[in-house]
Amino acid sequence: MVGVSLWASGAAAQATSPLAGWGGYVDTSAEAWSNGTPVLDLDGRWAKGYERRAGEQRAYVTARAEAGLQLPWGRQPDGRAWRVGTVGRVDGSARLSGDAAQALYHYQSRTDPDASVTLDARSDILYWTGQGVTVQAPVMDVGGFKLDVSFDQLTLKRLRSLRSAGQVTYNADDTYSYAGTLRDDHSKTFPPFAQAPDAEGVGQALSISLTWHKAFGANGGSPWVPDRVNLQVSDAWSRLRWRGINGDDAVLRSDVAELGDARITGQYTRRTVVERIPVGAQVRAEWVRPEGLWSMKVKNRLGLWQGWLGWQNPGTVGWRVAVEPFAGAVQLGLDWQGVSVSVMTDRLDNGAHARGGQLSWVGSF
Repeated sequence: MVGVSLWASGAAAQATSPLAGWGGYVDTSAEAWSNGTPVLDLDGRWAKGYERRAGEQRAYVTARAEAGLQLPWGRQPDGRAWRVGTVGRVDGSARLSGDAAQALYHYQSRTDPDASVTLDARSDILYWTGQGVTVQAPVMDVGGFKLDVSFDQLTLKRLRSLRSAGQVTYNADDTYSYAGTLRDDHSKTFPPFAQAPDAEGVGQALSISLTWHKAFGANGGSPWVPDRVNLQVSDAWSRLRWRGINGDDAVLRSDVAELGDARITGQYTRRTVVERIPVGAQVRAEWVRPEGLWSMKVKNRLGLWQGWLGWQNPGTVGWRVAVEPFAGAVQLGLDWQGVSVSVMTDRLDNGAHARGGQLSWVGSF
């Protein structure tokens, strides 16, 4: 781990310190990824970055910031330790049919299709924010396998689930016809004469990390067997719950001359909304060589796959570079004295389909 050398270098001072064995950490990260929509311009005109797809359009934006203490008990030789901290999370995900994304493109860009067409308006969107506490623990170290778990207990500040089904038709006379249904569960909806929803919701999330280390001298020195393999499953189990939401069940049906003029009729229903956070999983393999650390990572969230090839130079200052050839994304990073920072993107304008960053620090008192 990044903080192992820092921890070891301070061992003598800790022996006489009342804070011996205690440490601190900060960990922040954000990532946006899509397979065809501009993740930095979702409310814009989509002049750059939009790619029409026959299949499903998917996108997510997720961010996490936490800070806390590394506890003195249960510390492992590799620096793994119990952690307790505060955490804030923001998460949004969208799954749309290719047709629904195309209809949204025309709406955003104020354009019309080239010919009469009927588009599938199916969509599934989830957005939430929350803050609370997080606990991380090393729970197993047996036979080269190491298991860590983390648990978030969250107070939700915002939750919205939006689902639609039906179709949009562009007619030969330059008018639009809508026929569909919409379910909109929004924690901030408070219609007249209705009881207010609960001011806050509750969320929990459990994540796991399983690491395997190759024993020294194993496999006869085969260069193909990695020295380390790590499997991470983020939000392997989760639950978001908000009581008393005034959900809107609506029917869209109209014949209008403008795309934004659909007539909507519906009713509000007070209900408890329960959702799950999309699961994220990644496998990372590492090879330690004299010229540096080589890595290969495969990641999936919301059905969006990533395949990264990376290298980090040896030495006190660890420069990192990784490429994702399918999305054309590049990640650059630096590790030094317990500090780790990286940035990632596939292009430099607001038409990007991939964008992210990470900043963390770990050290001893």
